[in-house]
Amino acid sequence: MLCCPHFTQVRLKQQAVLQEAERPIAHIHFPIEGMISLVATLKTGETIEIAAIGREGAIGTKIGLQPQFAFATAIVQLPGTALRISLDKFQQAASKSLAITHVATCATDVMTANLQQSAACNAIHPVEARLARWLLHARDRYSRDELPLTQEFLSMMLGVRRTTVSLAATALQNLQLVRYRRGKIEIKDREGLKAVACECYDAVRRNIDIIVANAKLAKNSNGARRD
Repeated sequence: MLCCPHFTQVRLKQQAVLQEAERPIAHIHFPIEGMISLVATLKTGETIEIAAIGREGAIGTKIGLQPQFAFATAIVQLPGTALRISLDKFQQAASKSLAITHVATCATDVMTANLQQSAACNAIHPVEARLARWLLHARDRYSRDELPLTQEFLSMMLGVRRTTVSLAATALQNLQLVRYRRGKIEIKDREGLKAVACECYDAVRRNIDIIVANAKLAKNSNGARRD
């Protein structure tokens, strides 16, 4: 947990917008529970998730000259809580502490790893495998088997039609891996879902473990305060 007097714990309400694409970043959010999706919106109005962040990362961590602009819109996908700090206060703290700098670097690396894997996943893997992978990541970040998700919202995140999501969810339900009720999806067989999910689920988890481990090593070797 970060130690800074300027952090405030806030509730993350589902579908709340934390930052908007091409707009200045005002606050940085470090999720404690829940999941935040970064989404891109096309000229047609269609949206697709390009990355998802939970307690392993953060939204808005940039160190550099002000103002900082968001490259994507950040929407709360699953409700929870987060630590929030203004961008200017965070940058002031980072200028004095290597520990804070490592936090920002780690969060940026996690985001980059998610973006790269998501790009490959969206281009290559079938919807059913992508849906299984997405539900597993959501479960890891939400810490509950019952996820408050509608098929309409899932179709936006996966970048496919609602009917396509419905067919994929029905296939998973027929395998007794999930149970779908209006507005909710319950994971019934996590291991079975992992068997159906694409390789990206394990790849993202491995990348995050490596990034966090390297950040801890860097922090311990360099100390917590700048000279």
